Amino acid sequence: MRRYKWRTHEIIMETADTLTIVFDTGEERFGYESGQYLNIRCTIGGEPVSRSYSFSSAPTERYPRITVKRVLNGRMSNYLVDYASDISEWNVEGPFGNFVLHRDMSAETEVVLLAGGSGMSPLLSMLKSIGNDAPAPLLLYACKTPADVLFKSELDELEQDKRVHTYYAFSLDIQKRSGGNCMTGRFSQPVIQSVIEQHIHRPESAHYYICGPTALMQLYQEALQLMDIPVSQIHSEYFDPVATVDVIPGDRDGAKKEVLVSYYEMQYQDAEQQTYECTLLIEVQGGQSLLDAMRAYDIVVSSSCHKGTCGACWAMTSNGKVKMTNNYALTEDEVAEGKILLCQSFPVDDAVSIILA
Repeated sequence: MRRYKWRTHEIIMETADTLTIVFDTGEERFGYESGQYLNIRCTIGGEPVSRSYSFSSAPTERYPRITVKRVLNGRMSNYLVDYASDISEWNVEGPFGNFVLHRDMSAETEVVLLAGGSGMSPLLSMLKSIGNDAPAPLLLYACKTPADVLFKSELDELEQDKRVHTYYAFSLDIQKRSGGNCMTGRFSQPVIQSVIEQHIHRPESAHYYICGPTALMQLYQEALQLMDIPVSQIHSEYFDPVATVDVIPGDRDGAKKEVLVSYYEMQYQDAEQQTYECTLLIEVQGGQSLLDAMRAYDIVVSSSCHKGTCGACWAMTSNGKVKMTNNYALTEDEVAEGKILLCQSFPVDDAVSIILA
C-alpha cells in the first residue's frame, strides 16, 4: 500500500449521475487484484477529504480506473461527479481490500456475481479478469431502470462473446419487462434461486461474489443460505457495513495505556517543504481508539470511514499487543505482518509501538 500522484487520462460519463475516472500512472508500476479499491484524497472547501472507490478495470488493463456515482450527502462522490473533468492530478493511496477472486479456484469453478447499483464496479473488474477458458460467469444485476445500468456496452460485448450470462431486475421500469434476461420489479429469493439453478450446473460448488446496497446484499445472502451454499464460497463487499459489537479493551476499568508513535511531519520553511521524522509517546484513554488518541495529540493521520472498511488509516505495529475490532480492508497476510486499522484498534498493554506510513 503506497501513495501515488496520478494524472487524468480520460473521463467517461457512464450514466447521467455516474462517471468513470481513467488514470495515467506514468512510469510508476502499480499492481492490484480484481475487486480491490483505492483511496482518493481531495481538498474540498479547504478541508482534506478521503474516500474509497473500487477499481472497475482489470489489473491487466493499461490504465486503472474507478467509477463514481452521485449519492445523497456524498461529499466526495458528488464533488467528483461535478468537478473530476477539472482535476488533472490525483492523490491516490492503495490498493486495499480482500474482496478478490478466490485464489484456490480451479479453471472449472463456476462463478456467480450478484450486484446492485454501483456495486457493479468491483464485479466488473472480476468479470473481465476471468479467463476465456473458464465457465462463463452468471451475473444478476439489480438497477432502478435500464438507464441506470453501469458499463452497459461492456456487458453487452461480454454477453455477445459468451463470457457472461446476465440477468437484470429493474425496480422502477415503466415498460414492465418480463422474460428473456430481464424482469420488472425487485429480485426475490425464489427468482434468485431459479436463475442460478438455470445457469449453474453445480450451485453447491460455485463461488458467489456480492456487492451493492446493504438490503439487497442481505437478500442475496439469504437466498444462498436457503440453497445450502457453504459460507466459505460466499464473498461480500460492504461499502457501508454495520459495525459488529465487540468488547473494547479498557472499557471496563478505564485503564490508560502509553503508546510510542513514529511518524513524519511536513513543514514549510522559506517556501520549501521539509520532512521531519518524529517519535512521540502518547497516552490512550480507556476505550479510546488509536486514531482518536493520535488526533488528540495533533498527529496527522489519513482516515475516511471510521468503520474499518476503507483502509485509509492503516499503520504498522512494531511491538506490543493491539486489539482490532472490525476489519474489512486488510488481508490475513497483511494483519500477520503487523498492519492494523487505527480507527478499529486499541492497545492492550503499555509496550505498543506504532509506525505511520
